[in-house]
Amino acid sequence: MRASILAILAYTAAGLTLAAAALTPFLLIGAFSAGVAHAGLHIDPAYSGGTVARILARPGYNITVYQPVRPHLLQRVDPFVQVAFSPTGSLPARVSDEVDLDGDGQPDVRISFRVPGDPHARPQGEVVALNDRYRSFSMPGRYSFSQLLVRSGDAIVVRVPLNKAR
Repeated sequence: MRASILAILAYTAAGLTLAAAALTPFLLIGAFSAGVAHAGLHIDPAYSGGTVARILARPGYNITVYQPVRPHLLQRVDPFVQVAFSPTGSLPARVSDEVDLDGDGQPDVRISFRVPGDPHARPQGEVVALNDRYRSFSMPGRYSFSQLLVRSGDAIVVRVPLNKAR
């Protein structure tokens, strides 16, 4: 009889241990989230595009211009400025805009692209630099983190590479 009581206690303890192990992540997720939030972690600007510098209003849509992103010591990303055209539902089928990237009141680039009807298709277009601070490119073509034209969510995102010579 003593052996059966010990077996029941052992199986009960094992079951409670498994239940505690299964429930621990759910019970501690708030503490883990708070710890990560207080750690000061953030997404690197090379991936997020940086912080918003200003928003330019156009008839029916907005152009969001971000601060220039310059790579850190060990990053293999060229410097760039991100520009987002949103919302995509309000964009005309063909967009062509001269955009002031540095806030000096003079247009720095002309961004032209076609908005594809398929939300999974890549937009095609070009960026023409109007001064020597930026580099021109066209899509489809070579792209990288610092030179691209893509649809992301409800925006068309353009990354304009900065000219390394300046």
